[in-house]
Amino acid sequence: MDHNKALNEFTAQYYQQLAAGVYNKPVEIGAEDTALVIIDAQKCVTKEYFVEGYKAMGVDVEPLMPVLNQLEENTGRSLKNIEKILTKCREKGIRPIHVRIQSLLPDGKDTGRLHASAGMFYPPGGLASQFCDEAKPLEGEIVLDKTCSGICTGTPIDRVLRNLHIRKTIVVGFYTDQCVSTSIRDLSDLGYEVDMIEDAMNAMSQERHEKALQGIKFIYANCEDTESLLARLEII
Repeated sequence: MDHNKALNEFTAQYYQQLAAGVYNKPVEIGAEDTALVIIDAQKCVTKEYFVEGYKAMGVDVEPLMPVLNQLEENTGRSLKNIEKILTKCREKGIRPIHVRIQSLLPDGKDTGRLHASAGMFYPPGGLASQFCDEAKPLEGEIVLDKTCSGICTGTPIDRVLRNLHIRKTIVVGFYTDQCVSTSIRDLSDLGYEVDMIEDAMNAMSQERHEKALQGIKFIYANCEDTESLLARLEII
């Protein structure tokens, strides 16, 4: 007899109970001990990048435009929320830390094995490495580069956060199912309280975004939306 349906229900209840014990209240945020971590808010997640890439390969992009337009809509919605959060955090003195995928060498030979095997060579100055307008760092803000999924593996962010006496992180960016989820798990395992903003991050598809959220929200991180966070930031 197949009891997978019953197991699914049991598992859902189990994780609800687990979540209630781990993140049963919002992360208390403040300028002294909280940082905003923006992951991979760069052109490689945009319609512009995909169009340019396919054209360079000689692919007719016209049949792909409905899909790419939807990608642009989804990504743009998340970027607008990132922009709102970034603006408010700057206003309230919460330090932003910008993380992007970018190699050190112009030829990308220092790129990590996984990214290299996928052809993800993002050298300095290339379109893919450029920050999206909504999330561009200001002069003097911290920018960390990586050539892998996790920010804790690919950058010295843990040391940077500890030197800054940061214990809590607000996390936004791309992609939810890849670099974001990996980074949230790692930050949590390193002892940071994590507040993930579910409508200020996205995956390539809504389906992958929602499935990724299911595996991390209220277990590895508190989860809220932009409106909720902005309201809490306002009273700092």
